[in-house]
Amino acid sequence: MNSQLAGQVLEALQGRQQRAAFVTEVAATIRPAPDKGEIEAVLQELGSQGKILVADYASPDPHLDAADLRVVACILSEDAETEALEAAEAHWNTWMRAFL
Repeated sequence: MNSQLAGQVLEALQGRQQRAAFVTEVAATIRPAPDKGEIEAVLQELGSQGKILVADYASPDPHLDAADLRVVACILSEDAETEALEAAEAHWNTWMRAFL
């Protein structure tokens, strides 16, 4: 795993008010821009370490089927997975209200 990239992902999430964002939003904040394989590997590793939660949502529109609508949320402590899930849900719901 690229530890520098992992640090940038965590930093991007911890700097947000909700501590959740679309995977694409997090990737867009990282410079130099990582390739898709790198970001996927880091997300998988951070998830297996219990540092982030990645929530996958179904597309609300068939035109968005190819879009990456996964939301990633930072898990701040060992017992904070519920808070991370709530942050991911809140981010998704905010986006859905704006989309619809």
